[in-house]
Amino acid sequence: MENKEDALVLWFKEISKEDTPIVGGKSANLGEMFNSVKVPIPNGFSTTALAFRKFVSKNNLKNFIENNLKNLDIEDTKKLAEAGKKLREAIMKAELQKELSDEILSHYHQLVKESGEEFVAVRSSGTAEDLPDASFAGQQETYLNVHGDKELLEKVKECYASLFTDRAIYYRVKMHIPTTSVALAVAVQRQVFSKVAGVMFTIDVSTGNNDVIMVEGSYGLGEYIVQGTVTPDTFYIDKKTMSITKKIISPNKDRMLLRLKEGGTKEFKVDKDKIDKPALTDEQIKKLALFGLEIEKHYSHAMDIEWAIDERKEDIFIVQARFETVWDKKEKPVEESVSTAANVLVRGLPASPGIVSGVIQKILDVKDIDKFESGKILVTKMTAPDWVPAMQKAKAIITDEGGMTCHAAIVSRELGVPSIVGTQSFGKKATEALKDGEEVTIDAKNGVIYEGIIKQNAEKEESKVTSEVAPEIITGTKIMVNLGEPELAEKVAKLPVDGVGL
Repeated sequence: MENKEDALVLWFKEISKEDTPIVGGKSANLGEMFNSVKVPIPNGFSTTALAFRKFVSKNNLKNFIENNLKNLDIEDTKKLAEAGKKLREAIMKAELQKELSDEILSHYHQLVKESGEEFVAVRSSGTAEDLPDASFAGQQETYLNVHGDKELLEKVKECYASLFTDRAIYYRVKMHIPTTSVALAVAVQRQVFSKVAGVMFTIDVSTGNNDVIMVEGSYGLGEYIVQGTVTPDTFYIDKKTMSITKKIISPNKDRMLLRLKEGGTKEFKVDKDKIDKPALTDEQIKKLALFGLEIEKHYSHAMDIEWAIDERKEDIFIVQARFETVWDKKEKPVEESVSTAANVLVRGLPASPGIVSGVIQKILDVKDIDKFESGKILVTKMTAPDWVPAMQKAKAIITDEGGMTCHAAIVSRELGVPSIVGTQSFGKKATEALKDGEEVTIDAKNGVIYEGIIKQNAEKEESKVTSEVAPEIITGTKIMVNLGEPELAEKVAKLPVDGVGL
């Protein structure tokens, strides 16, 4: 094999976790698990950061990119959108260098020959020089059920273009990350024909309890969980006994995204008799938990893991994994509480902790986010990456849909903004139950929205883990800030919150 630093494309078998600067965090972890962890990883390959830089150089894009981002006011959502659109269009008009396209197609044809399937998942894998542990999670794109030479090469360019989505630009400027220090690799992986998919954490993300594994799952491909389109089922497993200690069966997994035989994906309705049933069997839950333990043991870290179950043989595959920050349990912080005698308006999942009072402002369409007023409580159906500028200004965030790993939940934790998600699964849509201009108090520690401005009380209490949770009930567990970006750990640690985790 040639020197990795000089390669344009590498097989997973040639990649390890030390290769993040070469192939980005996602591809590096896929290669590491493929080679060194006893869990099933669909085979694949990755383009390199060098390939991206050569693409930028060949098409004379460096100065164009820098000039469009120079002195950009990222708080001006219209200017941010205009700049991002220009850059993405320029990248899509540019051509992949022949040596790169030839390498990609050669690896793709070999992968097809090996698997007997021409369908692949194409995933962005971000990296940044001189920024150890940079992950850029969720900021770039993933494309599923891609097939054929032409579509594959097009999706590689679309991944490159996604380096300049509004959220990605906003994030880098906020974090003072020079555009020239960032490159993008692309992982191309055999497509799992998912009947059920989801996310698994080897820690309870809402309590920091490291003795449990938390599994979220829903029907179809996993994209709808991250997007917040559905609220998934949630299962808790005790690491020591491997027993399932808690189940939350969501009534809001009525839609699913499925692959089409001719390529691409399409939304389908879930059969009514399946909506209220668990998406996973107990056997599948426990098998996933065992895979989670293997991955955690290998990395010696709590992990955030994406998985999928193939519809043909019902095999479980791990399709992505990344670090979570270990919770600091040394301190017993003072917690706030609100009067339980207050009138409860809406309940939901406690996605990002904190207790605040404020005024509701509903924004139902992303095109209206420039109308959002700083310091108000953002209420919407669900969020996507383009919502970040408004989320940054929000005092708190409430969504109708989504689970603990949806976009709104992840970004709220990154920003340290109190957030409650998935209210629809608890009987009420926040967008319907709450009114513009209404004063409320948000208890995002327990997932409750109260009527009016309520005085908060400081009280010392021990962290608890409840053994029983249902969609209609919110438990009083202590919740810490969860962090989706390792680079923000130091910043968020300074916030007045209970603790920091990834």
